[in-house]
Amino acid sequence: MRDSRDVILAATPNYVGFIGAARVADAPLRSVREHEGGIDLADLERQIEAARCEGLRPRACYVVPDFADPSGASMSLADRIALLELAGRERILVIEDNPYSLFSSGDSPLPMLKALDEQHQVIHLGSFAKSAFAGARMGYIIADQPRTSAEESSAAPVLLADHLAKLKSMVTLNTSTAAQAVIGGYLLENGCSLKRATAREAQVYRQNLATTLDRLKSVFEPAPGMPQDVTWNTPQGGMFIVITLPFPADDDMLEYSASQFGVLWTPMHHFYRGTSGFHQARLSFSVLTPEQIALGVDRLGKLVQDQRAKQRTELTHAPGHRGHVLQPQGM
Repeated sequence: MRDSRDVILAATPNYVGFIGAARVADAPLRSVREHEGGIDLADLERQIEAARCEGLRPRACYVVPDFADPSGASMSLADRIALLELAGRERILVIEDNPYSLFSSGDSPLPMLKALDEQHQVIHLGSFAKSAFAGARMGYIIADQPRTSAEESSAAPVLLADHLAKLKSMVTLNTSTAAQAVIGGYLLENGCSLKRATAREAQVYRQNLATTLDRLKSVFEPAPGMPQDVTWNTPQGGMFIVITLPFPADDDMLEYSASQFGVLWTPMHHFYRGTSGFHQARLSFSVLTPEQIALGVDRLGKLVQDQRAKQRTELTHAPGHRGHVLQPQGM
């Protein structure tokens, strides 16, 4: 049974959709550090212990193990196994949100957490928004945990998925039958194989990832002897790259970027719930052509040049700045 002590742990930065859903459900989130290999398991263990010391009850950990939104980070096989072992020891569930695993740049994708789950610890969330089309608003859940409510203590356990299905029907009055028919036909046409159904999209995303990384290097590679003030990560798949900029990448800068240079990006501070990421932006390349990617990165480069020039001007006119003094000849 849920009570006011329950908390959910989640890697930060975190998908804004989950942050919003947790807020609506009045489920407090406790942040766990994330590094280039995904969620920091040592920090996860520390946060679980700290929460319990505060009288709280950690119930689940939310992770996106493959090409996370927004960071693009992915967990290694060893860390996936270690996460399940930790969850077993600490008696918490793992909520695996994994809409991007089909879009790896390699030929040997790692197994999903649910595929490694032998103790019914993982609740797997999937989506057709990335594999079919977003407008259908269709997804799925694998929740094979047996549950018995207090009112049904003498009855046989019912799977958590069945409880969730009843809850969803009451909240949404069921999903559009037209949307279900479209997704059903999409699956049937591809032998009910999402891998086969997304082969074309996966190839496009792989090409777009490589194109974006190449263009970033071309536009932002510093001249010899100059410092690298623009950096970015190098995900191995998915749809997102995070770039770190030498100026605040906030909502005001986004508006300036769009109006003056015609390029959009997402401020990363929204994924940190406003606590960090103020110099970072998420770049999304999924539905763009190579030509549009090149144009977008070029425009982003012009924004950076513009901000560098403003910073130099502000420095020159700052109080106490001596600048370059020209001495008369002969002195």
